[in-house]
Amino acid sequence: MVYENNVFLKKTKNKGISIFVNKQFKKGDSIFLIAGPVVKKGTIYTIPIAKGLWIDPLPVNNLGRYLNHSCDPNVGIKNRTMVVAFKGIKKDEEIAIDYAMIVYKYGSEITKEGLICRCGSAKCRGELGCWSKLPKEVKEKYKGFVSEHVLSQNESQ
Repeated sequence: MVYENNVFLKKTKNKGISIFVNKQFKKGDSIFLIAGPVVKKGTIYTIPIAKGLWIDPLPVNNLGRYLNHSCDPNVGIKNRTMVVAFKGIKKDEEIAIDYAMIVYKYGSEITKEGLICRCGSAKCRGELGCWSKLPKEVKEKYKGFVSEHVLSQNESQ
């Protein structure tokens, strides 16, 4: 399956470029794979995949670069880099993930100012999520849609 046919990029008013879907998806459907070189230093764009390793979804034309955050996500992650529908998604709908589904804990890759959430959701928590700080009920709701790396970090703590 060619996942890139499932989505398109579009400029939004508040978030810059974002990802939208070309068709309807039901919960659990695979949408696209985040790909890129494996790097040893995290940035605000990288996706953690193992201790000390990240996928860098750059250059600019890589879809993963445009996966925005929402405190009320409609996508999650399977394995470490497969973006999947967390709930039903309608054709032409913007997709967004709660970064807590892919980040166990933030470090120096992001500033305090950068952690301020501007998702606009009625469920906004005010800051970008990380798994280590999520309430238990949210973790339970996200079960099955969280990076294996995040869960392995959780077990080692």
